[in-house]
Amino acid sequence: MNFLQKPSVQIYEPQHDPNDLRVKNIIMPSSKDRPIEIGIIGVPFDKAVSLGGGREGSRFAPDVLRKALKKYGTTFNIEQKIDISDLNIVDFGDVSVTEDIAETHERITAAVNHLLTKGILPIVIGGGHDTSIGTVRALSEFHSREIGGINIDAHFDVREIIDNRITSGTPFRKLLETGLLKGENFVEMGAHDNLNSRTYYDYLMFKKVSVFILPDVVAGIPTIMEKALKIAGSNTRSVFISIDIDSVAQCFAPGSSAPDAWGFDPEQIRELAFLAGASKAVKLLDIVEINPRFDVDNRTARLGASIIISFLNGFKMRRGV
Repeated sequence: MNFLQKPSVQIYEPQHDPNDLRVKNIIMPSSKDRPIEIGIIGVPFDKAVSLGGGREGSRFAPDVLRKALKKYGTTFNIEQKIDISDLNIVDFGDVSVTEDIAETHERITAAVNHLLTKGILPIVIGGGHDTSIGTVRALSEFHSREIGGINIDAHFDVREIIDNRITSGTPFRKLLETGLLKGENFVEMGAHDNLNSRTYYDYLMFKKVSVFILPDVVAGIPTIMEKALKIAGSNTRSVFISIDIDSVAQCFAPGSSAPDAWGFDPEQIRELAFLAGASKAVKLLDIVEINPRFDVDNRTARLGASIIISFLNGFKMRRGV
């Protein structure tokens, strides 16, 4: 059972202007004529965000991002001369969540595994960052635990799990402690100044996790991303990318569960997404913690849609423009 249900917002619309093919014309509700390359899954769940002290509301993100994708521009990138019109993308809908966090994570795992077994790259829209427990577990189990990953985030999200209490600040602690993810193949990217404790930094060092702080990433995105992908991909079969929107500065992404004034700008986060999409090692993307309740003029939702499109532009590079 894949626990997927039809979303309340459908991205797809048939093309009306033959001279203006748009993103909403290529993200289909289903596909039977050719193999599906990329599948979108929503996870409307933020209970673990509230438990971790974050701002409740990211459960509304999947449909808000669908609306943003529906209003997005054309399939042609005039800067890079990339056309994604021939990518076969399907919106598989939302995971049917429950009030039980562990059960919801199991359902996320089942939904992602449903796509992986069909050779489809999942793009998962959370929800809280605890979504990654379900998504990465599916990837790890599918590839016999031979995976690596990159967390693009202002926070480490390796808080100690006390009394088995899972929050949006604990996903990578859970994955590391259960052996689903090895520290030497895990990269924390974008953390900065006073948002992470010494205790959790020391924990990452003990686990042999690589940490690239925000100033270092900003100083050389292509070089740092190349290093990160090499670390995550060393002796592994696949790599995941997890993008927490709070890695972007609040002025650009006000609709976040845990915003901060400092962070990436839209150009930087889009470049990271593009490079992730272009890497053949990357087999899973999740984007989390977008909170429509605190957004301003849909600014964060549009940025989230733009991050997804940047990833798709990069993905097209895998087989040539």
